[in-house]
Amino acid sequence: MSLTENALYALLDKWGIPYEAAQHEAVMTVAEAAKVVPDQGVATKNLFLRDDKKRQFFLVCALVETKVDLRHLHERLGSRRLSFASETLLRDKLGLKPGSVTPFGVLNDSAHEVTLVFDENLRHARFDAHPLVNTATLFVEMDDVLPLFEEYGTRVLFCDLT
Repeated sequence: MSLTENALYALLDKWGIPYEAAQHEAVMTVAEAAKVVPDQGVATKNLFLRDDKKRQFFLVCALVETKVDLRHLHERLGSRRLSFASETLLRDKLGLKPGSVTPFGVLNDSAHEVTLVFDENLRHARFDAHPLVNTATLFVEMDDVLPLFEEYGTRVLFCDLT
C-alpha cells in the first residue's frame, strides 16, 4: 500500500520537519506548475530512470533549468545506460502516477531498489516537491528531509547533473 498525501504530512509532522504546502489545480509538467505554484523554494523537476537491464532505478531531482544528459549520467552514477522508466515501473516501485513524481515517492519503495539522486545545487536548498499527488506542492529544506530518506533506507546521492 502506498503512502497517501495526508499520511506524508503526518509523517513530516511526526519527524518535526517544517514544511509549507500549497494546494493547486493538477499539473502534469514543469511549465504548468510554474503558472500555479507559488515561488517559495527552488523549483525542481524529477526523472524516474532505469538502466538498460531494469536492475537499477534512479529518481533524479534536478533544478528545473538543468539539462540532464542521460547519455553521460550513467557514468557519474556508476550504472549501465539509463532511460526513462515506464508508467508501470513508476507505479510498482514508487506508487506514483505520471505528473506526480516526487522524491517522497522513495518512501513507498519498501524494497529499497531506487536510488535518490539530487542535483548538487540542492544540497542545502529549500526546494519544492509534490506530496505524492500533483494537486499540491510542498516546500521543504533539504537538510530537514535528508535524514528521513536515509532513515527509510534510501540510498541518497548528490551529483553535478550539468
